[in-house]
Amino acid sequence: MINGLEAVERLLEEYRRRIYRYNSLIRGTGFYLKPMHIVTKNTPEGKRTYYYIGRYWWRVLYQGKSGSTSRVKWIYVGREKPRELEGYPDPPEHPVAGLRFTVEGRDIILDRRVYEKYRWVFEGYEAVEEPE
Repeated sequence: MINGLEAVERLLEEYRRRIYRYNSLIRGTGFYLKPMHIVTKNTPEGKRTYYYIGRYWWRVLYQGKSGSTSRVKWIYVGREKPRELEGYPDPPEHPVAGLRFTVEGRDIILDRRVYEKYRWVFEGYEAVEEPE
């Protein structure tokens, strides 16, 4: 049996491929579309990983070389397609854009409103409401 995180990963797999093809199309513009943003934090309770699924636009600037390694600077530009990309096709849509959750161990923790909107993603998995 797969866990909830693996279920989400399966959904994202095809979307990632489509986003990478799109990034190949806009490669010369200096922009990059990231399909998911992951943040990991150490807390007193242990490591927590936050997943944000959507479209996150970045500008990638070449900063020269440091020895044999190229240095780049990533600048976050927002969730909307930059004006500089007018004339380029829009990126592919994804049915779970906006899904955000936290992972603690093997548990996925999400806001009730997010769960209600995307409950079909987690169908077949046990949902437990934490006391407030």
